[in-house]
Amino acid sequence: MLKNFPKVYVLTIIFLFTTLGVSASTSNSLIQKQLIDGVTRYVNQTVNPDDSEHIKVKTIPLDNRIRVNQCQVPLEYEMMNRRKFTRQFPVKVSCNATGAYWKMFVQVRVTEYIEALVTTKSVGKGELITEDHITLSLIEKRNVDTGNAISTEALIGGRAIRNLHRGFQIGANDVCLVCKGDSISIVAQSSNMMIKTNGTAIESGSFGESIKVKNNSSDRIVKGTVGELRQVYVNL
Repeated sequence: MLKNFPKVYVLTIIFLFTTLGVSASTSNSLIQKQLIDGVTRYVNQTVNPDDSEHIKVKTIPLDNRIRVNQCQVPLEYEMMNRRKFTRQFPVKVSCNATGAYWKMFVQVRVTEYIEALVTTKSVGKGELITEDHITLSLIEKRNVDTGNAISTEALIGGRAIRNLHRGFQIGANDVCLVCKGDSISIVAQSSNMMIKTNGTAIESGSFGESIKVKNNSSDRIVKGTVGELRQVYVNL
């Protein structure tokens, strides 16, 4: 029977079905995009009302095979398990249109960033740290070593105690402000008195660490705390 069917009609039917399929797919993609945009706005308003650049919200796109019907009333959103807030969680999306109710769950990822100092280039062990080596950058909070200070005073002028790759979150523990063999200032202080003398570092130390140093005047070995660059503080 198909042999006698005019080819032009066959081609027309194929064209119509193809066009309808593409149109339906495009329409579904647009509806999905509207839904995703709505979820993103809702979560942003909930977890980041001040629009801080330190918090980023990303809604996970839906599989394009999931059919989403157009809702004739505004969609409603609800964050699930709000007391158990985690980095990724589901958001309930509901269409409460009369006679056309539906709901689905959309996954959302919230990432919090904090400021930290990172290296702008690779730094070799023993290399002097300068301002060009470091910059302040936003890093995912879960990846940040919160024990690392963000003060450049604990870094600049010191030397790297290990090889550091570009983009590494650098902290006081990665730099010796006083390195073994350095000529240093020993600051001996009490509540009402301060004496400053020259010394030599017996050990390497980062900011705030306790190390041994030699008083060059007396050849006496004492223990002090690393303060500013090439300065060690000793209590009288």
